[in-house]
Amino acid sequence: MRIAVTGSIATDHLLVFAGRLALIRFNFFAIKHLTVEGNPTTLSSEEIIQRSGVLRGTNLFSVNIQEIQTKLKTHPYFKTVAVQRHLPDTLVIRVSEYLPEFILSTGRLYYVDPSGDIFKDITDSQDNRDFPVLTGISEEQILKEPARVKSTLQAAVELKRTYQQCPFQDSLGLSEIHFDKNLGFTLYPEKKKYSIKVGLKDFSEKISKLTDHWEQINQSKAAISSIDLNYPGKILMTL
Repeated sequence: MRIAVTGSIATDHLLVFAGRLALIRFNFFAIKHLTVEGNPTTLSSEEIIQRSGVLRGTNLFSVNIQEIQTKLKTHPYFKTVAVQRHLPDTLVIRVSEYLPEFILSTGRLYYVDPSGDIFKDITDSQDNRDFPVLTGISEEQILKEPARVKSTLQAAVELKRTYQQCPFQDSLGLSEIHFDKNLGFTLYPEKKKYSIKVGLKDFSEKISKLTDHWEQINQSKAAISSIDLNYPGKILMTL
């Protein structure tokens, strides 16, 4: 037995197809504007547009949004890519980037971003190395304990930023952050020979304590080998 609406359904599908075909062919929807948003720094807007493969004059409805996003996400610095059609003639590419916060050294070298994400192996590249280096984490830990490693990396970001906001940072610089699962973090200034032991928590409080005693420490002529901030209410210096 035939159902009377079958012909109607087929006609509806045909009309939808015809409508889509008309949109693709209609010059009113030719792309005039290709816009890049998100203030990317690792590639210029024109370089991103070139990588997308989309040409001005292309019909807005003929571009494959998913294909463009996939193509652009192959760039190692691009964290997210979203492509949208804005009628009648604009294609918007919105990019968020991974930006290096420091370098993780495990035997190989990796960029780590402010969220604690490892995003690029720079061991054999010509990428900028002018960042503090985090040591004490192994490749094995990254593979077996990814959540714990990420938490450690996020703590390292917090410590680095707290340290770099202090008035003495310019006098010390920062070369290395070392992590030990039992002892916590130790900072190695770039311009001094001593280390600064900060532990696993209360970074702001400890760095503030160092700030309060900075002038006294800086003016000391003693040959300091380490400064330990882990003792409540005092600073322990080792000669």
